[in-house]
Amino acid sequence: MRSEFAYASPSSLGEALEILKDFGERTCVIAGGTDLMIAIREGELRAELLVDISRIPELRLIREEGNQICIGPLVTHGELASSGLIKKGASVLGRAANSVGSPQIRNMGTIGGNIINASPAADTIPALVVLEAQVTLKKREGERSLPITDFYLGPYKTIIGAQELLTKITFAKLDDTWKSSFIKLARRKALAISRINIAVLAKMDEMRAKEVRVSIGSSTPTPCRMEKAEAVLRGAVPSAAVIEEASRIVAEEMVARSGVRPSTEYKRPAVQGLVKKALQEAFNIGL
Repeated sequence: MRSEFAYASPSSLGEALEILKDFGERTCVIAGGTDLMIAIREGELRAELLVDISRIPELRLIREEGNQICIGPLVTHGELASSGLIKKGASVLGRAANSVGSPQIRNMGTIGGNIINASPAADTIPALVVLEAQVTLKKREGERSLPITDFYLGPYKTIIGAQELLTKITFAKLDDTWKSSFIKLARRKALAISRINIAVLAKMDEMRAKEVRVSIGSSTPTPCRMEKAEAVLRGAVPSAAVIEEASRIVAEEMVARSGVRPSTEYKRPAVQGLVKKALQEAFNIGL
């Protein structure tokens, strides 16, 4: 049986925030709806009022602000993947967005929905983590910004309040000294939810890795950086041995964070192999 609810479609951010203030926890926000429509069809939506924000123009933008890139939550995965600004200044995010589902899903699903849904398998999240993205949450009385890694409490759980709306995602634009990689492992080659995904950024200083950022999805309770492995790579001349060691450390850190589970026997070597491949691609070594 389908869920029953009232419906509101505000045309401005102010109007949307006013509705959220008045109805609070009785609301549910919808944008692209690729995840929420399933819950509605199956009668699992627990809200009195569905607030459709898809008509709010200021939430659908990709723009440059100084050395920052600002993305509105209504930007679709398809728009991210095709954006010239994203390709040049944050290619790891463009690649992650392009790996999401089918063309139909990429043209409907939004980055805001990917963030808010808090699925451990979300493809864009590891990319946003290595970009050190900040999310801005706004309500009628004010707004707050925080690192995306602080936004999550656990799988499908975030700190967003009932009266708050995600209004933008920002991160520093990358220059040509940064190299990147994004790799996804799924049950099928297409239209599949990630079993593991890896995002890597590496800033090179001549032959050495000046800075390296690694994040893996579908593998830890909340999105995070693999700091121990990053420390091994930082300042090193990339080599097969260094990459092998860093990949092993990531796999061990994943187990330490998520605990030993029935899937660990499969996931540990799979993570190690995927991280190795992602690092090889980022450093253009051993391919």
